[in-house]
Amino acid sequence: MNANHRLALQRHSEFWFEDGNIVFRAGNTSFCVHRGVLVRHSPALEGILAIPSGYDTDGTEQLPIVLQQISEQEFTHFLNWVYHISSVPPPPEEQFLVAILKISHLWMISNSIKFAIDGLENLTLHPTRRLELARLYSIPQWIAPAIREIMTSSLTNTTDNEATQMGFKVYTIIARAKEVMERERRALAAYPPSLLVSASFSCSARSHSQCKEAWSGFWWKKVARAILHPKNPLPLTQTLQLILEAPLPNGMNAACRQAMVDAMIELDGLEVEERIIEGVIRAVTLYFSSL
Repeated sequence: MNANHRLALQRHSEFWFEDGNIVFRAGNTSFCVHRGVLVRHSPALEGILAIPSGYDTDGTEQLPIVLQQISEQEFTHFLNWVYHISSVPPPPEEQFLVAILKISHLWMISNSIKFAIDGLENLTLHPTRRLELARLYSIPQWIAPAIREIMTSSLTNTTDNEATQMGFKVYTIIARAKEVMERERRALAAYPPSLLVSASFSCSARSHSQCKEAWSGFWWKKVARAILHPKNPLPLTQTLQLILEAPLPNGMNAACRQAMVDAMIELDGLEVEERIIEGVIRAVTLYFSSL
């Protein structure tokens, strides 16, 4: 490190201990801290520091250990967690918690990883941000809830930043799955199921034609419109609840309606959305595990 470069660095105002024995650099700031304190939290770091660098002065003010892609503010947040000496405890904000998570994941510090994840779970993070953090820092339990939230909302409202957080691969998986889901929804809405069900024991053949006509009218006026609603579409898994809670359509036998509902349950077509979402969760989980 040349003289001009040394002059450009500044000592951190709080985390420069005169009795410290290892110096790190984050950004243009140097930190002199205690090796023993750090390795007590991270046995993995102890192994990393034990690897010979080829320089006798490595880890000194003349040749600090450079923390690549870690900012001065991030390392300050991390040291605040390690030392717990700040006069004013830092608020459990996203920036503070993500900094702890980022460095703790790098150095495999399990207790601070748990602290950061627990804190982040108490914040209202956008699902795309949760997916990004799950990918960066191996948090598989966040994948399914985030995917479910994204899959039940419109991609047209996705900002450029949210799309970047998902990443091209995940965005593509989700977009294709939502296209398949929308096609399935339109198909179900357009063709009332169970019209081939035979008349119930309490319905004659003549009356059953009226039942089917009433069923078709009810389906289109009530169910299909709810499924195809542009702003608040009905989840397919809630279709049966809508049908059973609605008044019996005029001209329809109650036993025939129940028979048609039973046939819908047997066909299992209303679970198609859930199967698609489960497929997306598996695909994203597999992709993240491959990184």
